Amino acid sequence: MAALTRAGTSTLARVTVQAGERQQGVDSATLRRAVVDYALQRRAKLADVYAGRASLHDVCDAHPYLLRAAKYHGRPSDVSCPVCRKEQLTEVHYVYGDALKAVSGQAKSPRELVDMAQRLREFNVYVVEVCRSCGWNHLTASFVMGRSAATSSRRRAATE
Repeated sequence: MAALTRAGTSTLARVTVQAGERQQGVDSATLRRAVVDYALQRRAKLADVYAGRASLHDVCDAHPYLLRAAKYHGRPSDVSCPVCRKEQLTEVHYVYGDALKAVSGQAKSPRELVDMAQRLREFNVYVVEVCRSCGWNHLTASFVMGRSAATSSRRRAATE
C-alpha cells in the first residue's frame, strides 16, 4: 500500500498526458487546466477493501465496455493492480464536451488528446485506471483541455 501511495494516481495521470505531449513538443501547462486528482478517494476505497468493509464484488465491477476500451484504447501503466496484483493497470482517457459532438464519450489515446487540444475548444478528459484481470476500476483524474473561450475570442478579435 505504501508503494501505491508514493506512486500516486496524480503521477499516473501527469506522466500519461505529458508523455503524449513530449512526443508532440507541446508544453503540458498550456494544455491541461482545472486538474482534479482522485487519489484520496482511491486510497479510502482500497482501505475499505483491505479492512473488509467493502467486498471485492463491489470494487471489481468494470463494465464490459470499459474493459474493451482498456484493451483497444488503453495505455499500460507502471502500477500493478492494488486488488489482485496479477497485472499492470491500464489507463483509459475518456473525452466529453459540446465541441466534440459525436466524439464525446469516446476513449482516446494521449497523442489524440494533444491533437484535439490544439484544434478544438474546451473539453473534459477523465482518466480511469482498469485491471483487465479482476475488473478493478477507479477514476484517477479529470482535467480540461483545448482552447479556452477567452483565447478563441482574442484570436477572433485580432483577425477582424
